Amino acid sequence: MKRVDIKSIELKNLGFSYGADAVLQNVNFIPQEGEIYFLQGPRGSGKRTLLKLLLGIHAPTQGEYLINGELMNHLSHDQFDRFRLNIGYAFDVGGLINNHTIYENFKILLDYHDFKEEEHFSYIVSLLAKFKIDHLKHLRPSFVSTGVRKAAAILRALALKPQVLILNNPTQGLSPEHVPQLIQLIEEHKEKHNLKFVIIASDDWRLCNQLNGKIHLLHATPTEISA
Repeated sequence: MKRVDIKSIELKNLGFSYGADAVLQNVNFIPQEGEIYFLQGPRGSGKRTLLKLLLGIHAPTQGEYLINGELMNHLSHDQFDRFRLNIGYAFDVGGLINNHTIYENFKILLDYHDFKEEEHFSYIVSLLAKFKIDHLKHLRPSFVSTGVRKAAAILRALALKPQVLILNNPTQGLSPEHVPQLIQLIEEHKEKHNLKFVIIASDDWRLCNQLNGKIHLLHATPTEISA
């Protein structure tokens, strides 16, 4: 499947409800290319839900989600894959398959999207080496620390050199010595690998300042983001 070049993202009056319970309402957000956005707000304000909407995991129950002006609302999971190829994401320490090694978790991602070139596999090892966890690549997630699992999940989000990076609480559970490498990798991908949009749900003010991030506050419903 060929990647779609993601040129624009727009949320218009976006809302999401679980049954009768509204989680998000009237979200208007147009991220600008090259900027890093931090979604912040109290627990239950819908940060994680908004990230899942951006990933096509949930479909909006109100408003419009547009990529390149094309409506995403009613696409199936498979139809959204052509956009997902250019979206890297990591949620907490989850997402790794426990009965596969760390390296195999990366390889599954490449195989699923039919990336066979040796350069991609070499790039995985180079990512792990930057975080100094390459010597652990043949261990399963349950045999390494929480910090290593967190690092592997974040690095996997960058493995395909995406144009959009979505992270949920990236420094929560991440070893402090890996934070500078995370910042460096994001900046490197922006400069060298065409990373255009970075959206992070995090209340880590230090990380936000270090990345020169723009803050968007989410409040209790009805929730609205103004760009």
